[in-house]
Amino acid sequence: MAFKKVGNLDPHGGPLLRKVIIDNSVAVDEMNCVKAIDASHLALCTAGDLVLGFVESIVDKNGVGVTDNGSGADFEGTYTAASDNETVAQVAAKVNVSKQALYSADPDVAIGTTTGSDSLGYHTDIADEDNTDEDTAALTTAQLAIWGIDPKDTGNQLVSIYESQMFGV
Repeated sequence: MAFKKVGNLDPHGGPLLRKVIIDNSVAVDEMNCVKAIDASHLALCTAGDLVLGFVESIVDKNGVGVTDNGSGADFEGTYTAASDNETVAQVAAKVNVSKQALYSADPDVAIGTTTGSDSLGYHTDIADEDNTDEDTAALTTAQLAIWGIDPKDTGNQLVSIYESQMFGV
């Protein structure tokens, strides 16, 4: 399961969106954790990367939502960019880069297995673009801040961006 946006830590705030062209041949899902790479293109986050944000939507170069998945089938939340996307189609993702956005995150193993993985004030890295790495929970820095257990899905952590590619730690 991917991350799911559940709120904002600022009661007056909304998403802080940045449109970023998807790197060639990358398959992106809505709500993937992503980073910016060479020439300001978008790639999927891996453990240890600074986090640009989370994909809110996928759009064409004019900012209109895509209707296909990159290979002609109907768009159902996943888009695979062509091998020349950076220069030709320029399909992009609208990425929420706000450190105030709050997400429900599915850890890669059962929450609470590692001390602090379900606790306010701890931090965690991601296992991949879709899941947190439950056994990296620690009081030291990591990619995401943990806000506790998601009360609507007790198998998930509530997290926000901590190690931001745009705003630092």
